[in-house]
Amino acid sequence: MKKIVTLLVLVFSIALFAQDKKQERFERIKALKVAFLSDRLDLKPEEAEKFWPIYNQFEERQLEFHKQKRQLMHKLRPENTTGLSDKETATLMEQDDQLETEMQNNKRKLVKDLQGVIPNQKILMLKQLEIEFKEKLLRQMRHKKDKK
Repeated sequence: MKKIVTLLVLVFSIALFAQDKKQERFERIKALKVAFLSDRLDLKPEEAEKFWPIYNQFEERQLEFHKQKRQLMHKLRPENTTGLSDKETATLMEQDDQLETEMQNNKRKLVKDLQGVIPNQKILMLKQLEIEFKEKLLRQMRHKKDKK
């Protein structure tokens, strides 16, 4: 019995450690992105004060949409859709389309909310910088993977 309890404690400890490590990695990436955007957008203090709450709210909503999208994509895998009726499949496809629309609407809302807070040139630059950050992050991840 003690062995089972010890084994369960060990398994839960490893799971918690992995979750903490994942959260730590996410927070580190978020901090890198904030530094990258702050530097490249060259926000004035009064711009930054208004920009970051709007941008953080946008990011939180996008993250939630991405979580929902991943769950939906799991449901849409061929091995999970084999026994579904046409109606069930159509419902899943409609949910996917709705999520895409909500993500696009969230991006539109960001642009609208940022107008008047930062110049339009910086809003356009933000879109490009987000792409640039993702590409840079992916390159670094691939480089680390190749070293291993």
